[in-house]
Amino acid sequence: MKNGTRKILILLLLVLCFGYIIVRAAQAAYESMLTTKVNNKLAGWVIKVNNNLITQTESSSIDLNYTTNNNSSFRSGKVGPGNTLTYPVTIDATGTEVAIKFSLQVNDKTVIPEKYLTLTGASSTDITLIRTGATEYTGVINKTQTGTPITVNLDFEWIDDGSLVEYKDDDPDASKVEIDFNAIQYRGETITAYNG
Repeated sequence: MKNGTRKILILLLLVLCFGYIIVRAAQAAYESMLTTKVNNKLAGWVIKVNNNLITQTESSSIDLNYTTNNNSSFRSGKVGPGNTLTYPVTIDATGTEVAIKFSLQVNDKTVIPEKYLTLTGASSTDITLIRTGATEYTGVINKTQTGTPITVNLDFEWIDDGSLVEYKDDDPDASKVEIDFNAIQYRGETITAYNG
């Protein structure tokens, strides 16, 4: 009886092992036939500056219009020593689905001595601006603000330093306001204020 029981146990054990191997192979074949597909939707990234799309790969010029703050002694559309001007820059991130950090780097008289105008400040009623360089201001447009265009006002002055300068009306580069606009996704990093 012991020998018969032993044979039955060995036979049962072999059946269980083969059964396990067959079930495991079937499960592996079933698992290998499963396929998955994941669709990641990319966040939209559309930014316009003064109604010009700037999310292209190449840089482009954007016309800015100014308002003079004290133009009583100048002809309409003209500026000169002592004039203060404000350039409104409208940033429209309506089609953007992420928070963005942008910076406005101004190439004024302090950067290019041949220029006539000097940046004296920047402000916005829509967001907080941080001065991050001698002529650079940085701001953040969070996800809840991307649905509404924001305006940044850049204030300039033609500072008369008393030096004799021959102002040439035929030198268009000297009278141009040049602004480098840069925008990246904002991930919560700290923005360090300029201490200069």
